[in-house]
Amino acid sequence: MNLALLGFWRRAHRHLGTHGMAALALAFCALLILTWLPRLAAEGEALTTAIKTRESAKSPAISRVAVSRIPVGQQIGEFVSAFPPLSQNSENLNQVFTSAKRFNIQLPKGDYQVKKDATAPLVIVTATYPLNADYAAIRDFTADVLLAVPNASMDELRMARSAAGSNVLESVVRFSFVYQRP
Repeated sequence: MNLALLGFWRRAHRHLGTHGMAALALAFCALLILTWLPRLAAEGEALTTAIKTRESAKSPAISRVAVSRIPVGQQIGEFVSAFPPLSQNSENLNQVFTSAKRFNIQLPKGDYQVKKDATAPLVIVTATYPLNADYAAIRDFTADVLLAVPNASMDELRMARSAAGSNVLESVVRFSFVYQRP
């Protein structure tokens, strides 16, 4: 059987050539697709009618879900109310110093700025600290502050090494604390 097919293949290839065999294969594929398309169209119509009957069987209360539209002012009010009041700033800064003490980091000085925009309902307090510590202590300190104070973000972290063999990094860390406008 295999020899017969191989012989047929060789005779057809000699008679039609490579391009003719490719054209014959494409014609066969086209014939398969043309015979398959009506069946595919019938299956598509059956699925469409099944979906329509399923949707019509649903109760009208379920299909008409009322979407309440919240006014933009109320959305902004709810967003701003999630932030703590400005009076919590001292507690948050105490948390920063507690975290620094926990990881043996000295905070000898800090630069504090309050940013108020007349049109914004939020106040941002920025605290910048120079640090001298090893990488692990700085990493753990910043992670602890960000976990302990949910309204804080770390805006900047710069590190420099004074000597190639030194483990101590000279760093600058800047945190921003977001509060409600008083």
